[in-house]
Amino acid sequence: MATIQIKTPSPDQAIPLVKDALAMETKLTRDSLRTTDERIAILTGRLKVTPEQVLTGAVPRTEENEALLLDLEGELEVRRVLRDTLSHLDQLEVCP
Repeated sequence: MATIQIKTPSPDQAIPLVKDALAMETKLTRDSLRTTDERIAILTGRLKVTPEQVLTGAVPRTEENEALLLDLEGELEVRRVLRDTLSHLDQLEVCP
């Protein structure tokens, strides 16, 4: 694991700020992931498919489902990015 340094004349003030910022970013990411999961559940319900079927290209595309599939594919990509971000945030450690 690599170390990142922050230089500051007042570490007693900076450390809580950095910790709070990381905690807030983690909370926002978790909230966004929850919202994205809800959207995925709605879209998969409307399409009567699973995310895995969409990701593997097993869902036939028609004029009727194209817009919903595009929305679902977008939400699945957002979920992937949010999960990656959350994974990185969970690994961060502030060392005084």
